[in-house]
Amino acid sequence: MALKIPDLLQYEMRHRLERVQSAFERWGLREWIDRYACAVIVVACLSAALLGFMLIRVLWPARPAPVVQSRLAWFYDANTGRLFTGSFKQGGPIAAPSGPLPEGGPAGFRAHVYSYVLEPRESELFIGLLERPDPAVAAKAAAYDMTDFQAWAEGRLIKRVKDDRWVAATSAEGQAILRDLLKPDAQGRTPLYQMPQP
Repeated sequence: MALKIPDLLQYEMRHRLERVQSAFERWGLREWIDRYACAVIVVACLSAALLGFMLIRVLWPARPAPVVQSRLAWFYDANTGRLFTGSFKQGGPIAAPSGPLPEGGPAGFRAHVYSYVLEPRESELFIGLLERPDPAVAAKAAAYDMTDFQAWAEGRLIKRVKDDRWVAATSAEGQAILRDLLKPDAQGRTPLYQMPQP
């Protein structure tokens, strides 16, 4: 069934179109275009070029923003519960300032530190999660390379500071830790990742 425009609407549209045409005739637009044809051609070409430029900008795939990386990384001393810095290339566990764990292993675990403000004081920082390589899985990405999150997660064990057990970042428990980390606080602020300052 074809859509039919009512006669009354057709007459109204024709009447408005005639009014627009008469306004153009009163302004002398046709004579102006005839007199200044070169200017009209230039304006049309510039408009087409601008339209083409905007289409290219909109449709061209955007490059991903570079990941800003510090030369330092946060580490958590499991003996003292304090943060310290180490090389960003170290995945952990590493030797902590307080010495080894009671069972003899290194006490420094890579920490993901966040804050709800842009330029936090030390008291405004909090540890979102701890990370360590999964000994059962060959890591596809280095600890500092989070450009491909899936590759990073496949070789990592994570936990909150208060948790007793390490879980795979790709497991349901690991995904729950990551989801909880991104939740806004009571004031609606989203956690911001904080890198150590040199």
